[in-house]
Amino acid sequence: MSPFLPSTVTDTLQPTLSPTETIILQPSETPIPTFTSTSTPTFTDISQWILQGPNEVNVPILLYHHIDISPGNSPYYVSPNAFEQQMYLLHEWGYQTIRVETIIAAIKGGGLLPQRPIVLTFDDGSESVYTTAWPIMQKYGYTGTIYLVNNYVGAAHYLNVEEIQELHTAGWEVGSHSITHSDLTLETTDQEKEIIESRLRLQRQLDIPVSTFAYPFGAYNEDSVYFAQYAGYIGAVGLGPKTTQGNKNLYYLYRRGIESNYDIRTFASFLPWQEDINNLPILTIVP
Repeated sequence: MSPFLPSTVTDTLQPTLSPTETIILQPSETPIPTFTSTSTPTFTDISQWILQGPNEVNVPILLYHHIDISPGNSPYYVSPNAFEQQMYLLHEWGYQTIRVETIIAAIKGGGLLPQRPIVLTFDDGSESVYTTAWPIMQKYGYTGTIYLVNNYVGAAHYLNVEEIQELHTAGWEVGSHSITHSDLTLETTDQEKEIIESRLRLQRQLDIPVSTFAYPFGAYNEDSVYFAQYAGYIGAVGLGPKTTQGNKNLYYLYRRGIESNYDIRTFASFLPWQEDINNLPILTIVP
């Protein structure tokens, strides 16, 4: 079984609550602040974008953690060379990056999306996202979405406030990945704190909007969806190989975890729109 998917969760799990269901819960703290994003994502050319939605869209979401050499053969590390090969392939095949927020807007009301849209997400907030992934992505005009663990912000080898704000200004989306990265399905986990308080803390600390949530380990249950809706998240992401996203999984959008041992052909096989990989020009990576 993939290390991205615990045994308690499968890609067929769906939130029990309807995304449109009204939740009435008396708040026990100050109102959740609302932010308006001041950054403008940079896209290549929207003249050829096409209408997708409402209700359902076809958008692959990829999940990364560290873009670095693994200190111990961890599947959560993708080498810089492998990552650049993947970004190069996406660019050559005409993929354009969008935000998770953009997917949700298209699901809810329809919207113009690239002909080959893709979302690149990075969980936990590794500093390698800033030092390694971002410079590579900039070569191809790509931006991403980072899901931050509150307690990791500013820790050794993780993103600090200034780096996060710089990414956001450059068009990156910022979401929450809980406070402590605990499995939300465990009885010992305080889901209300992990989901609601994490959004409050990040917005106050970063002074930027946080509108989507990523479940640690992809693990969630009915309470997780309940608190995600109450916290004001417009949607949430989990795990799964599908690329069709819609109202039925608005609070568990499917993401494909990219592991360290995937070669470029395996990576290409995950994509819904493909070209002949044998015709891909050779990429020369200069150290």
